[in-house]
Amino acid sequence: MDDRRTGFTVAFPEARKYRAVRIMSGVFFLLFWILSGVTLFGSAELPKWPLFIVAGIAMAFSFGLSTYEKRKWKGLALIFDRRFAEEFTAHTECDYPQDVDILSVQRSIAVRRLDGSVLLWGVSRSKAGFRVFPMT
Repeated sequence: MDDRRTGFTVAFPEARKYRAVRIMSGVFFLLFWILSGVTLFGSAELPKWPLFIVAGIAMAFSFGLSTYEKRKWKGLALIFDRRFAEEFTAHTECDYPQDVDILSVQRSIAVRRLDGSVLLWGVSRSKAGFRVFPMT
């Protein structure tokens, strides 16, 4: 089989680090809602102000981690696009379309070859990269 028509994987190990930050942000947000529910609907015997303070701290951590992750992800998006374009061109020997953002691609990429024919490449996203395969 022609090497240009086989599937390949483009790995992004940097994505794992920020995935952990996203998970921690979600955990703190869940903790905020649980503490808010206990504070508002809990028994009257418990003092409310310590729970409000802990809920506020959990909300601040959630907001801070979410903001950090989004800002870093925007910076990595350019690196991901450039690295994916280089790997795609090296494996397929076709020019990668410059107006395609790989993070917004849902299923496939259409690429025009030098002879005018169009190739359709499927894209599936995993935790730390993209798997690219020819669609027939």
